[in-house]
Amino acid sequence: MTTLGSRVTPNSKLPLAALFVVPLALAIGRLPFLPTSSFLADYLSLAHDDHFRAVIENVLFVPIGALVVVIFRLTLGIQMLGLFRPILLAIAFNIIGIPISAAFLVIVLTFIVLLRPFLSTDHNYARIAVMLSMAATLLLIPLIVGNWLRVAWLIKIADFPVIALCLTCESFAKVLERQGIREAMWRTLTTAVIAAIITALTSLSGVLDLFLHFPELLMVQAGCIMLINRHLDIRLFENTRPPALETIRPSAADLEDKLAAERPA
Repeated sequence: MTTLGSRVTPNSKLPLAALFVVPLALAIGRLPFLPTSSFLADYLSLAHDDHFRAVIENVLFVPIGALVVVIFRLTLGIQMLGLFRPILLAIAFNIIGIPISAAFLVIVLTFIVLLRPFLSTDHNYARIAVMLSMAATLLLIPLIVGNWLRVAWLIKIADFPVIALCLTCESFAKVLERQGIREAMWRTLTTAVIAAIITALTSLSGVLDLFLHFPELLMVQAGCIMLINRHLDIRLFENTRPPALETIRPSAADLEDKLAAERPA
């Protein structure tokens, strides 16, 4: 019988080791007294590409955010709206700011909840597509109003990445349909909190610059995710919910009384 432990063979450890050994070798090669130092600094660094800095930083949001999401999901067991939603929201938070982005997201999701009973369709795809269209429409309203009133922060909302908004609304609608409003609210809250944490981490002085100077650290980040998957998949708070969001379950005595009442006399 094949067990989980039997799949971790010595050969399977080689790629994991390479994710740490290769960046270490490159870091050693950057030492000033070695002949490879200038070559690696010129050709294996993104710090001098100022023209593409904003694009590069957006790309780096993904792997850094992925590590944070994996820690929260596998080690802490915090459920959210998926792997990419916190990362996409973190990008939106970084562009617009956390307070405005979070407030706008709450408004959009409130509209989704209110409009959901009126968006009855014959197929789930059609219902989700309608919700995505509504989310995109709500993204344009602040732009129109802000342009009319000359309010800069309303116009800024239009910079909210539409794919981040639409995918978040889609995931929220799915959880809402399958597991109810409480679970949808909980997962949206955890997603937003994790996105804020990703934004805060990437905003720390020197974090993105470190990856720009040493892009090989992305291999170390991938190795850390593999280590978490193998050794830290403990999910400490898998079934933990705030008391206000927990579903009230009937006691055994209540169930017996209900069954007794339903029995024919």
